[in-house]
Amino acid sequence: MFREIKKKKLILDTRKPYTREAIKLIDEINLVDWIYTSMKLDGNNITRSSVQKIVNGEFVIDVKVNDHTAITKYQKAIRLSYDMADMNVEPDEKYLFRFYQILADCPAQEYRRTNPVLFALGYNPPHPSEIEEQMDILIQWMQSDDFINNPILKAAYLHNKLIEIYPYETHTEAVARMAMYYELLRNGFPPILLNFSETEYYAALRSYLKKEEIQPMYDALERAVYNKLEIMIQLTYSP
Repeated sequence: MFREIKKKKLILDTRKPYTREAIKLIDEINLVDWIYTSMKLDGNNITRSSVQKIVNGEFVIDVKVNDHTAITKYQKAIRLSYDMADMNVEPDEKYLFRFYQILADCPAQEYRRTNPVLFALGYNPPHPSEIEEQMDILIQWMQSDDFINNPILKAAYLHNKLIEIYPYETHTEAVARMAMYYELLRNGFPPILLNFSETEYYAALRSYLKKEEIQPMYDALERAVYNKLEIMIQLTYSP
């Protein structure tokens, strides 16, 4: 499927610049998909239509105030992602901390000091004393040429490796997804609607943490990129 993805991306590249109307529609779809996916995988039952209304400035009475706040935080983190992509910034420790600070509303730049048991994943992350070293190794790996021919695979690994290290007291999963989306964005792929339920998401993570199987996460990510490119092709078609 990755070969087909590259073909679709080439088609879209040849259609640039898109019309103003197409750009506006694509940007809104991408933003809503990104936030809705993140909140769904956070365990939130908010609907995509509610996310869209809030993104467009509405206050949705049926949605909790905390959820409105969470959407605002995601919007801020996403704006940072686009700014980073414009500068082709490598996602290093500093920028991962910036994602964490925004999403967790925490000014401190420090890794977790506790040693939690992640019951939903059946997993014990590394001791806090090991986090800094493991993050250094991860950052070096991110800046290497591994997976240079398949950024989608690298994005899947980046997400799962961050979950494996579990560096933050809270919001580690959200930061891992931000890093995954950013890796796609930096390589010219659009934000996606990840067709995972929360249960399927955790099952994919357990497969990686217990057996180092990346395929469940990669397959979902690859299919989501394919589907989004197909939508973009339809939206930019001009007879």
